[in-house]
Amino acid sequence: MAQQKSHQWFLVATIAAYCLIGVEIIIMISPFALYFYSVYGPVLEFFSSSPYLSWTTEFFLPHMTFPNDQVILIISYLQILLPIGLLLFLSAAIPLYYGRFTGRGVVQMSFYKKIRHPQYLFLAISGFGLLLYWPRFIILIMYVTMLFVYYLLARNEEWRMTQEAPGSYETYMSNTPMFIPGEPGGKIYRLLFGWLQPKWLGILVAYCLTLVCCIGLAMGIRTYTIKQLPAVEVNSMTVLPVFPRPPAEVRTLYEKVASSSKVKPFLQGEIGANLVYIFPGDFFLTAIVTDEDRRFSDDIIERFPEVLEWHQHKFKGGLGKFFKIFYNYIRTLGSVETDYHVERFVFVRVSDDQGGLAQPQEIFKLGMKRKPVLLVDMDADDHRIVSIIIPSGKNKWGAMPMPSF
Repeated sequence: MAQQKSHQWFLVATIAAYCLIGVEIIIMISPFALYFYSVYGPVLEFFSSSPYLSWTTEFFLPHMTFPNDQVILIISYLQILLPIGLLLFLSAAIPLYYGRFTGRGVVQMSFYKKIRHPQYLFLAISGFGLLLYWPRFIILIMYVTMLFVYYLLARNEEWRMTQEAPGSYETYMSNTPMFIPGEPGGKIYRLLFGWLQPKWLGILVAYCLTLVCCIGLAMGIRTYTIKQLPAVEVNSMTVLPVFPRPPAEVRTLYEKVASSSKVKPFLQGEIGANLVYIFPGDFFLTAIVTDEDRRFSDDIIERFPEVLEWHQHKFKGGLGKFFKIFYNYIRTLGSVETDYHVERFVFVRVSDDQGGLAQPQEIFKLGMKRKPVLLVDMDADDHRIVSIIIPSGKNKWGAMPMPSF
């Protein structure tokens, strides 16, 4: 009994950890981000401060930049699996609870006619979409862990069902695959690990090997992504526009800023910047790099006044006003172009664990520390310097490790 309770606690703890990490992207864009990071933030900071664990907080796919690459574009389209998986999960709940409430015994209708555990399959599909949308290595680790936890939960449910409906459920199991028709996962397991006994040892070895392969694949994807970034090196400064732009244009924009009599004293000082992002002034992901508010054009403020009001009074008006912003955004999706009235340059100091300035080839290396040190707004039309700001050195969520590309 004690062993069964410890097993159940392990499952509950694993699910809770995955949920906590997996909903980060959902919570961070809501008014509850402050409270969420008060719990989750110390975990990220601890991992980020460790030379052995800092890589787990890094991203292996772009989240803030938009490389002009077909492979990355196709992968980004797969993010749609997040809502699709959730809708399928809810759809699978209907026949399950209908059968339960009507006392029909073993449910064998709808999705359950084809597979025994459609809800776990659809949660796995949704979780994969979430992983691609917010691709931290730590989420990848928890996602792979959850896949194996789903298997253990499914086996536990099957054991209970054989007690509730002996005979009929065994027949259902023999005629219906567990997760995927043809059960390719089971065939691969039996081929590679079926000889390992006891079975829990085989599952453990399969989990470890799967985790290593997935991390290795993610590392390869990260390396590929970095090679596709629209970054340009100008005088030992790595210049990264978030949207693809001709290298000559990127160099021209940076040189105009760097040669400005207003900006030059800062760059010649001790800020030690070696990376600069080029954002549109109102780019919504600027908060990932700096805690300075966005610069909205007069046109945007006129069309969406609640956006400016939200930034000035972040927690006033409740969720209604918060979701109104997204309603207006979705309503005009495809009709509002990105605002380039202001080019925002965010200079960042990238350093290693010893505090030394990273070389250009190390800018996006795993484990690097990033600190915004200068923010320059330039008029996109006449290249006039609009403002120069010394930021706090933090992003909107404090010192939390955020995407670097």
